[in-house]
Amino acid sequence: MEKQQDIIGISGAVISGIGAIVTVATGNFSIAPIPLAIGIGCNVFSRKQSNDSLVEAYNKQEQTINELIQKLEKNHQELTEKLVQNKGELGTSIEKLQQSLNTNLQAQKEFLNGEIQRIDLQHQNLNNVVTDIKEIENLSQELRVKPDSADFFYQRGIGYEKLGNQNGAIEDYSEAIKKDGNFAKAYHKRGVLYLDTGLKQKAVDDLRKAALLYFEQGDIDSYHQAREMSRNIHELRSDGNGNTQEMLLGKQLFP
Repeated sequence: MEKQQDIIGISGAVISGIGAIVTVATGNFSIAPIPLAIGIGCNVFSRKQSNDSLVEAYNKQEQTINELIQKLEKNHQELTEKLVQNKGELGTSIEKLQQSLNTNLQAQKEFLNGEIQRIDLQHQNLNNVVTDIKEIENLSQELRVKPDSADFFYQRGIGYEKLGNQNGAIEDYSEAIKKDGNFAKAYHKRGVLYLDTGLKQKAVDDLRKAALLYFEQGDIDSYHQAREMSRNIHELRSDGNGNTQEMLLGKQLFP
């Protein structure tokens, strides 16, 4: 459209110029059309310069826009790559965190299971202690009625031994032996407790007596057990020169 206007303007200027020449040639001299033609020509030239400036500005602006688009695309690509990288790192961090949480959770479960087992064991032990105490009380009541019962003293001695009362157990095993001199199990039990308390000679004596009674009563398995225990009891003795010698008390009794 602008090119059409420029052409029309140029054409008008040319026609005006021709008209001016024709007027001079015909003798109808007029000075007015000449400045008009010059003004039109200047106007056309000015518009062309303006159009060129606009075109140049448009091209520069278009170039600037293209550069901005390229920068935006580059930034977008960098942001996308960074996002993918961060996403990967975040995924790795989450995975490590999940593994750590699972490990800690498993450790906590194992700890809690261990505590539960420990508490259950304590509870069971407590129940056993309560049961043993009740059994001792029942046996004590029975002994009030039957004070000469060797078996009641023996059973109560076992109860005291379970509770860790070695002295009480030894006393009751001794009472059982007083009531029944052939009570092999009472000798055996008391001999083991003597050994635990460091009274080795008494332990050997009781185990020897238990072994002989077991043999007489036909309990051969218990006989061998008591005999081997007595044979394996060691003691260190000193000679006159200050030297110590290891002796087997049991072997002295069971050669």
